[in-house]
Amino acid sequence: MKVFSAILVIIGTVIGSGFMSGKEIVVFFSRFGVFSFPCIVIAFFLFWLLFNFFLKNGDKADEKLKNSKFSNVINFLICTILSSAMIAGCTELLSPLPALIRFFVLGVILFFCFFIIKKGLGGLEKANFLLVPVMVIVLIIGLICATNFSNMQISMSTSFSSWGVFYCLLYVLLNTSNSCIVLAKLGKGLNKSQKARVSFLSALALFVILLFANLVLLQNKDVFSQDMPLLSLFDRPWSIVMQAMILLGCVTTLFSLVFASSGSVRGLCRNNFVGVTSVILPLVISAGGFGNIVSLLYPLTSVLAVFLLCDLFFIPFFKRAYTKIHSARKDTK
Repeated sequence: MKVFSAILVIIGTVIGSGFMSGKEIVVFFSRFGVFSFPCIVIAFFLFWLLFNFFLKNGDKADEKLKNSKFSNVINFLICTILSSAMIAGCTELLSPLPALIRFFVLGVILFFCFFIIKKGLGGLEKANFLLVPVMVIVLIIGLICATNFSNMQISMSTSFSSWGVFYCLLYVLLNTSNSCIVLAKLGKGLNKSQKARVSFLSALALFVILLFANLVLLQNKDVFSQDMPLLSLFDRPWSIVMQAMILLGCVTTLFSLVFASSGSVRGLCRNNFVGVTSVILPLVISAGGFGNIVSLLYPLTSVLAVFLLCDLFFIPFFKRAYTKIHSARKDTK
């Protein structure tokens, strides 16, 4: 049960509004045409390796985060940008509803954000255990319905570009930066075997869904310019169902981001203004619009992720490795 719960938390963190709507997939993969498929394979191996690395080094990273204002600031910026995209996605999806209902639903979502801040990892695991299976199953059914199985040919017109690999790396960094804090917390409750299973199965699940969604998008290149490309493929009543699933994707990722952001806020200013900075600030930034945030700020967030991951994981890891090698050489002399 621990393994299954951890997998759901990771999937719920990664599959947000950008993923569920298809916008994130278009920006980082589909626009590179058929060459997006090998990039998705690369993404699978990177997710697998990094998830495993973060789970194994969670204790050390958590300790580092408690004592590093730099990491807390970078993590807060990343979570704020991504949280604003999730809230903007919720707002856009709720826009067809009457104003009173729209404000009520958004208010309930924000209320549960404060609930996650108060309850911590236990509250996050419970929320994902309820929401993620429904979201993933319905998304897969929707993708099957949108796939043209009678014509599986994909245009080869897009020429190969090294930018595709670069954006693949940015994509992995983007999604591991917003989950590395959550993974560090999850790793504390898992043994070595469980960590290995969680990392592989989480990466595999993301790979299968990403591969399938990319295939559907490449069969419908005319929707690339849409704010929510996958959603634009469906007519009623499926469009309503998919809207609800994208909303769930926004909510599950938002919960993880708020959880990670609140920890950094406490590290910077203790318990003062945790709710305001972790929830209300992203709400204000979300006024910039979902499409603009994903297209313009997500790549920037990936760059910030490099600094966060290096400070929390990679630099300490290489320092420990160097110390062990240096000590071993001294012992042999």
